[in-house]
Amino acid sequence: MKKNYTTTSRLVQYAASATAFLSIQQADATVVYTDLDPDITLGGEGAESVLDINEDGTDDFSFSIYSFSGSGTYLGLTFTYGVKAVVGAALNGNEFVGSLVTYSGYSGVYTPVLADDVAIYDGLEFAEGSASLGFNVVVSLLGAPYYSYSGGVWLGTDMAFLGFRLNIDKDRYYGWMRISVSEDASTIIIHDYAYESTANQAIFTGQVATDITTTSVMDADVFASGNTINIQVSADESETTGSMFDLNGKLVKSFGQLTGTSTFTCSDLATGNYIVRLESPTGVYRKQIHLTN
Repeated sequence: MKKNYTTTSRLVQYAASATAFLSIQQADATVVYTDLDPDITLGGEGAESVLDINEDGTDDFSFSIYSFSGSGTYLGLTFTYGVKAVVGAALNGNEFVGSLVTYSGYSGVYTPVLADDVAIYDGLEFAEGSASLGFNVVVSLLGAPYYSYSGGVWLGTDMAFLGFRLNIDKDRYYGWMRISVSEDASTIIIHDYAYESTANQAIFTGQVATDITTTSVMDADVFASGNTINIQVSADESETTGSMFDLNGKLVKSFGQLTGTSTFTCSDLATGNYIVRLESPTGVYRKQIHLTN
């Protein structure tokens, strides 16, 4: 298991003009990233793993494999059945990104599969409890397959993101973990995870370091001067769209589709640090900028 603690460094950027000066203030945020080596692989009846994400001696989340089978008769015919399920549980007051759902008297947490580079923050919905990530039911009649049914959005996922929140007293700590679930719900692999150790600070899925910098080879650039943001997009990136978030992960601006050089005045926003996110078919670009009014 490899654990990295990465703190923000002071970033200074000069524009072409000597009077255009951009200062990124040092933040206290620290992303704690854990690369599981080897990955945690669960398979077979009763397999279980418990994670203490922040290593404070309290279990935060657990993952289990349930597998059972049986037989019976129906209209004089003998049938057998087998059930496999992958289950995650948020423990001790912690929560998954998701919602609590009730069906036929059973309550559980629906946990969506998150895309890469999604902000996890207090604007999302969170729920505590057990979550069925995927299940598979097979019924055989007279020794021959008769009926099968599979369910769960996590079946067949590979290196997909699950969001979570650690609740410690009145503080909230946001994080993600990357998992894979087999098509037949017989196996789950936990690859790595990260959380933001500064209370109430957002984190992006896949973010392993505190500094927000370019995350792809996308041909673009962003810089700020005062309360103005300048975005430069290459002609090859014609389908680029842009948005801006505060450091709590809240969306504060949408720039729509971008081409060439665009300038946006943000006098309605408070002085401080923000994250500009650009997306095109070639990838995602993120940069932290500083606005002054």
